[in-house]
Amino acid sequence: MARIKQRRDRHFIDADGRLYWINGPDQHCYLSEQRQWRSGLSFDEVLEWKQCAPSGLVSQRFSSVQAACEAFEHRQVQWTLDLYLRHMGDEMALQRGADDYKPTAIKQQEAQGGRVRQQPWQGTVLPSPRCDLAARPGCGSGELPHLRRRRRGATVPATPGSGG
Repeated sequence: MARIKQRRDRHFIDADGRLYWINGPDQHCYLSEQRQWRSGLSFDEVLEWKQCAPSGLVSQRFSSVQAACEAFEHRQVQWTLDLYLRHMGDEMALQRGADDYKPTAIKQQEAQGGRVRQQPWQGTVLPSPRCDLAARPGCGSGELPHLRRRRRGATVPATPGSGG
C-alpha cells in the first residue's frame, strides 16, 4: 500500500517524497507525477514557489478526487507517459529552476506594496565548484591555459602579410 504523507487541496506527497497533482474536473480527474529539483524545501514551499513541474506520467481518469487518492493508496493506478506534458514540464523546469525565479503571484504581491520575499533556496545552495585558474602552475594572472592549447593536427592559420 502506498501512503499519502501530506496533502493540500489537490496536491500530495507520498511516503517516498514524490509529489503528485490531481488535475481535471472533480468528476473526471487524473493524477500527474511532479518532479522537484531543489532539496530542503518544505511541501508548502515547493507549492508556493512552484518548484515542481510535470514529469509526464499521468494516471487513468477517476470519478472523484477521493477515488483518485484511494486508488493511489491501494496501488491501483495505471501510469502512462504523456510526451506533450513531459515537454511542457521540461520548459517549466527551465524557467522555474533559475536561482532568481519568483512566481507571478509573489511578484504581484511585492508590486502592490507587500514585503519583498527572498527565495527559500537562496543562501542554502552551495556555489558550483570553480577552478581558480590563477592558482594553476604556469598561468599568469589573466592568462587562461585552455586558450593556449591547440588540437592535435590543427594547422596554424596564416596571418596577413606572411605569404601563406
